[in-house]
Parts: sequence; structure tokens; C-alpha cells
Amino acid sequence: MSVLESSVVTVQRIAHGGPRQRALRSVFQLAACLAAAVSMTGCQVLVQSAVTPTPTPILLPPAAAASPTAQPPAARATAVPTAVSPSQAAATAAPEASVTPVAHTPRIMALGLSSAVVLRAAPQAGAAVVAQVPGSDVLKAEGRSADGKWFWVAFGKDEASSAWVSAAAVKLLGDAATLPVVEKTAAAPTRATASAASTPGARTATPVRLAGKIAFATSIGGDIYLVNADGTGLRRVAAGIDPALSPDGTRLAYTRWDSPNSLYVLNLATAEERRVAQTNRPRSPTWNSDGSKLAFIRQTRNYNCLQTPTGCFPEDQVRSFFGGQECQVIQGRQYCISDFEVRIGQEYALVRVDAEGGGWLDISATIDVQSLSWRPRQAEILYRGGGGLQLATADSAARPLVQDAAYSSPVWSPDGQRIAVQVHVHDHADIFLLDAAGRTLARLTAPPADGKVAPNNVAPAWSPDGAHIVFLSDRDGAWRLYRMNADGSSQVLLLPQVLGGIALKYDFAAERVVSWSK
Repeated sequence: MSVLESSVVTVQRIAHGGPRQRALRSVFQLAACLAAAVSMTGCQVLVQSAVTPTPTPILLPPAAAASPTAQPPAARATAVPTAVSPSQAAATAAPEASVTPVAHTPRIMALGLSSAVVLRAAPQAGAAVVAQVPGSDVLKAEGRSADGKWFWVAFGKDEASSAWVSAAAVKLLGDAATLPVVEKTAAAPTRATASAASTPGARTATPVRLAGKIAFATSIGGDIYLVNADGTGLRRVAAGIDPALSPDGTRLAYTRWDSPNSLYVLNLATAEERRVAQTNRPRSPTWNSDGSKLAFIRQTRNYNCLQTPTGCFPEDQVRSFFGGQECQVIQGRQYCISDFEVRIGQEYALVRVDAEGGGWLDISATIDVQSLSWRPRQAEILYRGGGGLQLATADSAARPLVQDAAYSSPVWSPDGQRIAVQVHVHDHADIFLLDAAGRTLARLTAPPADGKVAPNNVAPAWSPDGAHIVFLSDRDGAWRLYRMNADGSSQVLLLPQVLGGIALKYDFAAERVVSWSK
């Protein structure tokens, strides 16, 4: 089986990415829900396909409530290889036992469906325009009109302003029914404010001097190229999966699944390739800040499972749930074991090794760990798994940063304070910016204003100075590398005269396409 086939066949992360025990518990919860004749709406949260989980709200605490002790809001993940849709809620945790938790009105993320979104003073098409904001801005819905056709949203710097937006102009990442019906009127803008608001954030290209080295892979297991960020020195250096440049730019890590499956490090000055670790199906190497250690994932086992409405489970577990019978009738619907598709599941583990080889250390993580990113100057390793984004260290069990199956391919900024992440929104992927606590700071890419099919923007990577992000996009019909400023402005092709003749491929298999270092 090829690298790609093996990746693509992995379609189940065991009930939304949690351990098998949690997944099996979901089956019993579903059965209890259905047996109790609860409506399917009430059971909906339990019925989530392994490939496309059902969206649930992204709930955000009010900005004023944010604190170092507050639990961050939810976000997304990507199992190998599926892209999934945004979901999940973030609650504000009580910082100390002596503090009484405060209930907050839900705030649901709303994303523009075009390059500019018009905000009005009242929930009417002819109401005064309060502002026109870029579609890439993240709006926070706090209420809705009685007919559900308008949302009352917070926007702008520190979300200090509020206005009405048409429900048809945004994608609400949650259930509108959870928002309270409100009757509010936004203040009319001043002439200066209106003038400034009428021009959504222009994203024009500005000449810049780029420094460092950029490594990129043409496909999973394909050729790996190296080029200087100024466009000079393009050359093929290796073949493999998930290239990762060392922090000082002198070495390149990657994996290969030919015989034997191994993690390799290439000395870019001497072209010497060294096998660092040999293990089953390694992927996603990531360096610590001083380049002395590498973390990566390895496949621990394959298993056959039956794809049920709540997850993929071994047949014996499904039969046990069915009481040894071939079929079960639940709330008037018959489910039979023979009706469930047989799929292949895979489990992975997280490993840390010395960059020179040796020092093997298994690190506690969820069994669906993928897309590693080592936080600069710290011991934390960020990854996608467990139905969201997780943080793992060698000394403690993994803990959730955000709990939402909509986010994938997270990567730390060089200062360790921001995270660029790929998010599946409705029918495409865009790139968002999070803070270190997992809260959404900005949407960096957005659909076009002309109403055409939204392109995919995936696989972000930071420049070594944190000023730019390089990413892959199919906005021009073919996959090509682009560059933008860290705030999402100046989105332009990356070195088009140099890289224009190289064909790229992206398979939504959690692959790292590009790495940028000194």
C-alpha cells in the first residue's frame, strides 16, 4: 500500500478523536437517548460521523471575562486524512474554588461569506450602515432578531462595537437557536468612522525582502525542494514526508515509508542523510528551539472497525452492544451489523528523541495524535487529537488547548505566542490566527467577494521572524504556495517566477507542505 493510500484509508479517529472507551460510551449514550424516545435533535450531539462531525456551537466568553485562568474557547482538528467542520463550546472556568462562576450569554463566532460584510443599525435591509468590515474579520454573535434573519454581533478592536448583520451574509459556527432574541439599535457612525469603515481592509502586495530558507514537499512522499526566501538557490534535496527545517536552518528532518520506515535528518551543508529513528510509519517531525531534540509520531497498530453512527468500533464491541443479536431496533429504526461499513483504523503514539539519535522517550498523548508543533523555548508540544488541539509534555498527560474538531495543522509562531491553524469552514478550509490560550484572534483568509466557489487555504507555516505566513492554496485552480503578512494582508504568490513550474499536490491527510527557517 502506498503512503497516500495508507493515509487516506485512515478515516476514523475513534468517535471524534477520543479514546475507545469514550467512543463506546457514546454508543450507550445514543442508545439511552433513543430508547428514552428523546427527539433526534436532542440526540444529535451523539450522532457524529467519523468523516464529517456534526457542527456544534463555538461559544465564546465575553472579552471582559478573558483571563489567564479562564478556559480557552473551542477550536478544530484534522485526523489523517479527513477535513472536518467547526464545532464545540468554550466555557469560562472558575479560577479559584472560592470564586463563584458567572453565567455568560453565549457568543458564537460568525464568519463572512464574502470579502466585505455590511453591518447595519437595525435588523432591516434599508437600515443605516454602521460599518463595512472585511469578510476575514471574526464577528461574535450575541443575539438574533425574532425572525432569525439578523444577528446582533460585536466587532472591531476589542469587540467594542456592535451592530446587526444579515444571517445570509455570514456563516454562524453554531446553533442560532441558542442566541437570545434581542431588540437593539446600533449608534449611527460619524462621518469619519463611516468613511473609514466603507473601505474594507485592502490586501495589496507590498515589496518586501524575505530572508531565510524555505523547504517544501511536492506531495506526500514526493520530492522535497529547498530555496532561499529571496528566490535564489532552488534545488531538490530529498524525498519524503512532512519536511521540517531546524531552527538554525542547517538541517532538514523528514520521514520516509520505504524500507525501512524511518525518521531522517539531512545536513544541508554536506548533503549527508542520517537515519535518526527507525519505527513504523513515522510522521510530522518537529524540532525544539535549540535543535537538540525532535518529536514525531509513529503508527502503533491497524484494526478493523464497523462504522456506526457514533464512531468506528470493533465488531465484538458492536455485537456486545446489540446483546449478541445481528440487528437491533432503536426508536423504530432497525440497525444491523451487516449494514455497517468495515473500515481500517489506525492508532498513533508520540515520541521524542535526541537529534543525533538515541534518547527515545514515549510521551503520553491521545491515540489519534498528528500535526506536531513544538512550542519555542518551552517543553510543550502542540498537536491535533482528542477531538481538538492538545498540549503534551514529557512530564504530564496531554491536556486540551481547544476542544473542537474543526481545526487542523496548528503551528506555533516563532515567539510562541500565536498559533496559525487550518480551519474547515462549511465547504472549504481557511487559515485562522489563535493566541497561546487558543482564543481566536483573526481569520486570515476568506472567500472571494464575487460569490465564486471558496478556495482552500491550508498548511500554514511561519517565517523565522514571525512577520509572514506561507501557505498552500488552490484559489487559482491548482495548488500553489502563497505568502501573506501575519495579519492576513498582502496575500501574494510565493516566488512565482521561481516555483511556477513545480506541480504541488495536497491530499488533506494532515501533511506538512512547507517549512521556513533562518
